[in-house]
Amino acid sequence: MNSLSLAIISDLHCYHSSKNCNETYLTTDLLRTDINNHPVESILRLIRNEGIKADMTVCPGDFTNKSDVQGFISGWDFSLEISRELKSNEIVATLGNHDVDAYDSFSNYSLDIAKGIRKGFPIGNEQECDTFWSKGCVFLERQGFRILVLNSSHYHHNRISAGKGKVGKDLIDYVDQYMTKNGNNKISIALAHHHPVNHSRLDLGEDDIIINGSDLVEVLGKHEFDLFIHGHKHDPFLRYYNCLENNNRLPIFSSGSFSATTNLSWTSQRNTFHTIQIFKDEKRCNGSIKTWTFIPKRGWQVNNDDNGFHANTGFGFRGEITDLKSKISSIVGKRKIVDWKDVIEKIPDIKFLIPSESIALEEMLKKDKLLLSGKLSENPDIISNVKIEK
Repeated sequence: MNSLSLAIISDLHCYHSSKNCNETYLTTDLLRTDINNHPVESILRLIRNEGIKADMTVCPGDFTNKSDVQGFISGWDFSLEISRELKSNEIVATLGNHDVDAYDSFSNYSLDIAKGIRKGFPIGNEQECDTFWSKGCVFLERQGFRILVLNSSHYHHNRISAGKGKVGKDLIDYVDQYMTKNGNNKISIALAHHHPVNHSRLDLGEDDIIINGSDLVEVLGKHEFDLFIHGHKHDPFLRYYNCLENNNRLPIFSSGSFSATTNLSWTSQRNTFHTIQIFKDEKRCNGSIKTWTFIPKRGWQVNNDDNGFHANTGFGFRGEITDLKSKISSIVGKRKIVDWKDVIEKIPDIKFLIPSESIALEEMLKKDKLLLSGKLSENPDIISNVKIEK
C-alpha cells in the first residue's frame, strides 16, 4: 500500500501594511506578539502542540497580492517556515494570478518576480523547476506517489490574459503521452492554482476557469488520477468530477485561502489550513482531510460551524449511501446506544465520504430515527436508536 500525507497552504495574499488595502490578515510587517492574530505564528503553535506532520507541503499559489514584491518574498518565506515546522520532506508550489506581474508594475516581463524569489521556488530540484517554467507543468516522481504541478498562469502575459487560467492543448497531449508511458499504481495528484471545472457557486462567476480545463481532467481521469488540488476561489469545496469518456470520478479540492480577508465578503468563508492522509491499495485510493479555521483573536481552531468547511471529511467512497445506512441500522439493531467508533471499525468507508455524502447519510439516519451525538464531521461519540422505548 502507498501512503502520503500532505499539508496545504493556499492564497496567502501577503503585502506590506503600507498598501492599506485590507485584503489579508498576513501583512509582511505584522508583529508576532499577538499570536492569535498572526496566522503563521498561530499555525506554528498548533503544529507544535498537536504534533502535526506532513510528507509534503503543497502551495496552490497567490503568495502575494497584486504582484507585490515584498509580499511574494515574505509569502514564500512564511510557507517555508510552516513546511519546516511540519517536518516536510519537500515543499512544492505553483503560481497564482497574483504572483504574475501581468500589470507591469515591477517590470515588462511578467515572471521577473516569480523567477527571482529563488529559495527553492516553486520546486527545489533545478531540472524539474526548468521543466515547469518551459512546459507550464512538470511531473514530480517520488517514492510511491507523483505530483503533476501545473502552471495555470503560464499564459498571463498582460492584463487581459490574466483574467483566467489556461493550459494548452499541447500540454494536455504531453500529460496524456507521459502517463501512457509512465503510468503505474502510484498515488497521482494534480496541483494548479485555477479550477479546472466550473466553480460558480456563491455567485463566484465562471470567467476565471482554466481554458481547456475539462479536456485536462478527462485525461487525468483516463489515467486514474486520485486528486486535483487548486486554490484561487477562496471557497473550500470538495466534490467529484464525473469523467464523460470513462467511468472514473476525480475528486477536486478547492483549498480556500490561508489568510486573505476578501473571502469573507465574497463567500462568507473563513480561512483554512488542511492536512490530507492518502492511502492507495491496488486501484483503490481513499483520503481523509482535516481542516482548521483561522478566527481572529482566537487563532486556528477546529470549527464546526454549519456554514464552514467540514473539519473532518474525506474522499474515495465508491458505493451507495443507502447501503451504508442499511449497514449502520443492522449494526445498531435493537440496542439503544452504540459507540460510533465501533460502527467506524466495521464500516471504515464512512471516513471517506465527501461533505455532501456525509450530510446525505446524516439525513437518512435521522429519518430512520438513528441520531448521532454530533455531525459526522465532528467525529461523534455515539449513535442513539430513538425507535427503542426507554
